[in-house]
Amino acid sequence: MNIVVYAALLFAVSEIILTAVQFAVRKKEIRTGKRVIIILAKALAAIAFAVLPLAGPVFMRPVQPLMMAAYIALFADAAADILCTVFFALAKKERVFSVTKAVSLLCGILFFAYAVFNMLTVKPNYHTYMSEKLSGEHTLVFIADLHTGSAQPFSVTEKTVADVRALNPDFTVLGGDIVDDYTTKEEMIETFRLFKDFETPVYYIYGNHDRQGHAKYAHGQQFAQAELEKAMTDCNIIILKDEFARISPDLLLLGREDMTEESRVDISALENPDSEAYLVTADHQPADFKNNIAAGTDLQISGHTHAGQLFPLKFFYALIGGYVYGDYEIDGSVMNVSAGACGWRMPFRTDAHCNYEVITLKPAG
Repeated sequence: MNIVVYAALLFAVSEIILTAVQFAVRKKEIRTGKRVIIILAKALAAIAFAVLPLAGPVFMRPVQPLMMAAYIALFADAAADILCTVFFALAKKERVFSVTKAVSLLCGILFFAYAVFNMLTVKPNYHTYMSEKLSGEHTLVFIADLHTGSAQPFSVTEKTVADVRALNPDFTVLGGDIVDDYTTKEEMIETFRLFKDFETPVYYIYGNHDRQGHAKYAHGQQFAQAELEKAMTDCNIIILKDEFARISPDLLLLGREDMTEESRVDISALENPDSEAYLVTADHQPADFKNNIAAGTDLQISGHTHAGQLFPLKFFYALIGGYVYGDYEIDGSVMNVSAGACGWRMPFRTDAHCNYEVITLKPAG
């Protein structure tokens, strides 16, 4: 079933359940103070249904789609409740359930449409970084978190890769979670085949989902790591696992193994072959930025966070000190955290657009 149609059906189920609950209590008189509490409870429940699919335990994956649909319905209903409460109070009229529900449904449909449109819209983000270490100009594209087969129709992935190919960067970095637990073997092969005709090098680093480590909570493992890597090497994609790649005399790329893997080498054990060259470190998760700086990283490119994906998670992640989205600078080193070219599990994105990063490196001065 098409992922958008599936999402629409789950949203309809969520609306039916929400309407049934509200219909059962509609005759009860609710004062303004209690209504404020109810609105806050709806908003908090919506946030919980956003957090649990994105950061909750893996055993909850079978019910994640319904939770994400409920998030849309509840958030829209809370917004509609605020509008209707203000309207009926100002008009000094008795609250009418049918009007309140109609406004809620309209808000829900609009919010659903926006969330889906935002997930299906992939835009380039342009960045320029300068350094005295560089003697020439270089352009790279960083694509992370495609999650093929998870939250976008494959046609969107095809268009994203075609747009990147048209840019003809000096090199491309696939920043992990290109595939995930919900990707079939056929989708995995077709995804990497899209990069086969690139005229310039394509590098790949692992994310925390590519190896289908939790596939037992999805549809079972669809491919082994050996099959995954063969699909990439057959398409001339260069896999980096705590390895350096020479891009040019003045530019190095370090591709890190994902933090979830025991085989990840401590950064202190990696010997930089040319400390005079500008070092770009591709690390799927941004959490190790400070340690990567200690190894000489000038620019770190990361994904993983999806920029929160569902409002207002981005702000919560930032509050607890996480690297979420955009540029971060420490002691002259910069990290760019991408929102990712797709998202997790369902075609809902209510925060930043899906992005891939177009990065230009220039000599300073």
